Amino acid sequence: MPHAALNRLLVVATLAVLSAAQAADPPKQGSFGKGKAGGPLLTRAELRECMARQQRVRAQSDETVKAQAELDKEKTEVNQLGAALKEKLAALDRTDADAVAAYNQQAQAFDQRVDAYNALTPAFNAKVDALKAEREGFAKACENRRFDEKDEIAIKNGK
Repeated sequence: MPHAALNRLLVVATLAVLSAAQAADPPKQGSFGKGKAGGPLLTRAELRECMARQQRVRAQSDETVKAQAELDKEKTEVNQLGAALKEKLAALDRTDADAVAAYNQQAQAFDQRVDAYNALTPAFNAKVDALKAEREGFAKACENRRFDEKDEIAIKNGK
């Protein structure tokens, strides 16, 4: 067999082996959610944005849970102060000017605390709305979308 024909045969055989190896070992895929089989893969840029969005959702969720716990704690304390103030009013000697002045001062401080609590609520609601919007954006763009795990590794390695 001539030398050129042998080289071509080796090249064809090598390509056939490589093609078979690639066909037998498809790229590993991950997904956000269950991932739809047969749907298009996320590009690396889309995957990068989805990963960033997922991190934002997690961070905002953590912040919201923490803020909710703080609000709940403050609400409990305000309710307890309100109940204590109500008991003091029931037992208040209205003929004692000093006792009435002390009660009025406590009631005013309580009202200020209630106002401060009420002022926190719109900011918390804005955080909840922002979290909801970020979750919806993630769901629309990323959830149940597949991606190549090599792209995920590359992104995590800063590429």
